[in-house]
Amino acid sequence: MGTIFRYRRLGRAVVLPSMFAAVVAVMAAVIVLGASRAAAQNVKTYTRANVDQWMSKYADAKPDFKPGDVLGSKDLERIRPFVPPGWFEQLNFPEFKMEIMAARSHMPRKDFQECTEKYQAQVKLNPDGSLANYVCGQPFPNASLSTSDALSGIKAAWNFDYRWQNYGEFSLNYLFIVSQFGGNHDGDAPKLIESPPSNWVGGVEYHSKLPTDASKFFGGGGSFARTLSSFYRRVYFSHLAQRADQKGLLGTPDSGQFLWKEFTGFFSPYDVRGQVFITYRYADPHRADDAWAYDPQSRRVRRVSVEVKSDSVEGTDTTQEDFYTFSGRELHWHWKFLGWKDVLAVLDSRDDYAHLFGPNGEIPNDRWSLRRFAMVERTPVEAHHPYSNVVMFWDAENWHPWMALAFNRDGKLWKLWELQCRWTEDFHSFAEINHGVESTMLIGEDVVDLQNDRATIFAGFGSGYPDAVPANVTQLFDISKLEEMHR
Repeated sequence: MGTIFRYRRLGRAVVLPSMFAAVVAVMAAVIVLGASRAAAQNVKTYTRANVDQWMSKYADAKPDFKPGDVLGSKDLERIRPFVPPGWFEQLNFPEFKMEIMAARSHMPRKDFQECTEKYQAQVKLNPDGSLANYVCGQPFPNASLSTSDALSGIKAAWNFDYRWQNYGEFSLNYLFIVSQFGGNHDGDAPKLIESPPSNWVGGVEYHSKLPTDASKFFGGGGSFARTLSSFYRRVYFSHLAQRADQKGLLGTPDSGQFLWKEFTGFFSPYDVRGQVFITYRYADPHRADDAWAYDPQSRRVRRVSVEVKSDSVEGTDTTQEDFYTFSGRELHWHWKFLGWKDVLAVLDSRDDYAHLFGPNGEIPNDRWSLRRFAMVERTPVEAHHPYSNVVMFWDAENWHPWMALAFNRDGKLWKLWELQCRWTEDFHSFAEINHGVESTMLIGEDVVDLQNDRATIFAGFGSGYPDAVPANVTQLFDISKLEEMHR
């Protein structure tokens, strides 16, 4: 650090100016490190009050940064008004950087907008909160939502559920990476991006290739304990704006019965290879979901309960009802609209695949834009649910999700979900299943368990919103075919 010279006559230490500067710098670094550790610890004590205080204090905040700026750790206080508490503390590390870009239009495609204009005025809420007279498009106008209206919460939930997604999401390989805070993942980061069994993918035409080396996408720290490879597809069957002239139905004989069907199949590592889960969500909001699982060890299909949606998915930090920040059934929750808020988010990623860094390897190394979000709270009807409530952030323009903050039964901030997305028209790889959709495509998601110092990183490869061929969709979701599909 240098030499401290002692002035003999006065018998006290004298530090030369250059040495003094060095000492101050070191002390400042120590203070910042201590503050960072204290802030990380304080996150475990955060409650809903912290979120309410942040929203109230910064409700009308205006940024002092602009598109083109690159903000770093020294600029954290400048971005605090636009980053929710709990997530803000995760950005506090020396290498942090945030490239600011201008917000772009994310208006849904023309056919969805036309459905909205044609049918929105007739949509009503039934006394139990279900929808009446809904055909397609956005059920309720944004202008009708108010913090003073008790029904605005459930209206916002329906807007979210019926957001524009073409026929639904498709991902050739969705990596599930279970990570502990601290340490590093040298040698443990995923490398080869494998393809799923070809008979899972039938009916979707693409020519793009998956990356051959994924390790470059996973920077920073975090101890990667386990990585799973999965194929994922959700297909919507009814209320389809692009098929409004066909009553909004997909075209299968049973389309009118379903809102969507979902297929999740694991093909790596060996101990989960061949496991498949299929879920049916019915068009009737009162009807319970049905789900089946295929076990490759016993080569049997069994019916599984999905009404308990609060169970962990394959040992990760998320649950089935937390997909997309909310994938449950609206009538099982109480809803409250908390208002609109400008927030910094990665919804126009610069690359086809998410890039991450930070001490725990879960922070987007990307470009961010300031966008307006609806803040909506859900509180479980079920008294024994592990969450006391969840606050979600949904894009005001197209209602796509960005973040959720879940609080445990003690009222403490427990988990957060942060999604990274890319505009479909920007894709280079797998453009053939994205271009022309005009929607926000999920490319990655981080689920952070703040109480237990761990995270699950979800990274999507070969993702898009392809068109759906009824015959192929019928085969993929045919429960009677599950056993022969996996022989």
